[in-house]
Amino acid sequence: MTLIDALGLPHTRGRVPLVLAQLVDALGTGLFLPFAVVYFHAAKGIPLATVGVMLSVAALLSLPAGPLAGPLIDRFGPRRVVVASNLVRVLTFSGYVFTDVPWHLVVLVTVTLWGESQFRPAAAALVAQVADGGQRARWYAMDRALRNVGFGAGGLLGSALVGWGGSPGYTAVVVFNAVSFLVAAALVAAWSRSAAPVAFGPGPAPAEDGPGTGRAGYREVLADRAFRGVLVTVAVFGLCDLALTVLLSAYVIEARGLPAWQPGMLFALNTLLVVLGQTAVARAVEHRRRTRVLQTAALLWTVSFGLFAVVPGEHGALAFAVLALGMVVFTAAELLQAPTSSALTVAMAAERLRGRYLGLEELMWGVARVLAPALFTWLLAKGPGLPWLALGLCCLAAVGVLCRLDRVLPAHVRRETVGG
Repeated sequence: MTLIDALGLPHTRGRVPLVLAQLVDALGTGLFLPFAVVYFHAAKGIPLATVGVMLSVAALLSLPAGPLAGPLIDRFGPRRVVVASNLVRVLTFSGYVFTDVPWHLVVLVTVTLWGESQFRPAAAALVAQVADGGQRARWYAMDRALRNVGFGAGGLLGSALVGWGGSPGYTAVVVFNAVSFLVAAALVAAWSRSAAPVAFGPGPAPAEDGPGTGRAGYREVLADRAFRGVLVTVAVFGLCDLALTVLLSAYVIEARGLPAWQPGMLFALNTLLVVLGQTAVARAVEHRRRTRVLQTAALLWTVSFGLFAVVPGEHGALAFAVLALGMVVFTAAELLQAPTSSALTVAMAAERLRGRYLGLEELMWGVARVLAPALFTWLLAKGPGLPWLALGLCCLAAVGVLCRLDRVLPAHVRRETVGG
């Protein structure tokens, strides 16, 4: 067994520019993401409440982007959509520098989120094209690990720029992010399929990057009863994932009255576990059935939410120990779900409809991003444990849906394992 196989990494020969593009894109995003709200407030002088409204409106307006990306991916190929979505974000981040008018920024943020919502399904479809037979889950796992490395490094660099430069530092963060999208677009655009070797192992060879074949639309996709069940699980898993960024800090600091350093340590623990474990976990489960892996992930999330719900607010050390244990279980669920969900969607889709399937998956994530802030904060106001109870019940419902999927999935998809 080679070191690459032992680490659960995919074969990347001939595809290194795509890997570098993933890392550069994540580095730039990590530069800006932690400072998005503060940038519009501190550098543009917009009140925090207005910034919150701006971002919520932009997120709502960007919901159609994922489904609209589907036909573009199927018609023009995912590589072109990845390049175009990166170039769109080059323009919008450049635009942030030159205006401080709120409605201008709402337009720019909306277009930025459209670019992000079209990038994600296109990137997933591109992985499906370039991955060797049986290695899709490894590619999705590597992408997630690289993104965590990029987010972490970008966050540290962004903190240094902001701490050193003040308001000009915020501008430097935005400019560097725009440059990162330009570099990522150039790497993907310059990559040639002819540089990649013949696919390793069994499975169909990747399709050529070009116009989709046949005439089909979302009506055909939505007629897929099994996929409608998959979309339910995607929405649930989206809410579970967002609980980490939207809910946890408020719960720890405000609802439980624990020290403000604890959420940061928990986030660092999550990031470390993802970076070190994501590809290894993907390798460990690549011969398991996808629905079984997702059921396990949902059950682990249920356990983690139970641990978060019973955190004792009056004992700081004990509370942190329970939170850390909950975070380990939470991350284990993430490591199982992340490379598996997209692999299941890709496996269910005929190649001519792959973009549309992934576009609807992105829509479910968008719905979760719109619902999570209002839903979680409302439940938290009603009782500290209620958000975790609600999430646990959603996960148990997802387990039931996945059990039913085992009976209605097409035979070839049901038999396939996570590796694809």
